[in-house]
Amino acid sequence: MPNTLLTMESANLYCGKSSKDQGASNHLTLTEIQLPMLEEQYVEHRAGGAPVAIEIDTVVGRLEATFAVIGWTPQISQLFHSWATDDNYFTMYGVVRDRVSGDAQQAVSLMKGRLARSAPTNWRRGDVLNWNYSIKGITHYELALSGAGLIYFWDFFTNTLQVGGSDRNANTNSLLATGAVHVSPLIAIPQGMPPTGGA
Repeated sequence: MPNTLLTMESANLYCGKSSKDQGASNHLTLTEIQLPMLEEQYVEHRAGGAPVAIEIDTVVGRLEATFAVIGWTPQISQLFHSWATDDNYFTMYGVVRDRVSGDAQQAVSLMKGRLARSAPTNWRRGDVLNWNYSIKGITHYELALSGAGLIYFWDFFTNTLQVGGSDRNANTNSLLATGAVHVSPLIAIPQGMPPTGGA
């Protein structure tokens, strides 16, 4: 049976973790968001006696997320270059639609990182100014989808990388005697949601 077609149709983003930040929904100002890309980094190996080169994976590249909002949002802009722990949480919520059944599912992503780029666009009469942001220095990342559970879980300080529930770094942690322990996700993994009737 083929994979079903799941498309994201709505999104919201909360920036920061304080009570003030948690009351600052951006569902009316968010215009785009790109979640972190997971990409293995490779180096080329040209074996002296082999006719074809190969690539050898070395590490997963650093994570970065970007998003844009329309107009001015001082609550977000003021998180720039902050070491305050509460300022370095970013939580995205998404509505993902099953194009076959019409049911809606919830996507949730949590990122711990620094608001490292705050870039207003050019403004001219007749246009609306947008503000582009980047989240860099990400040390914790979670992505989950209701019905599918935890898709990605990465925590730098516990050296944990889980993909689809499989701890890809457990053997390495054991062999290196890192003392890393299992870490539970910070987000509540969304469970299956009741049918929405296409609403």
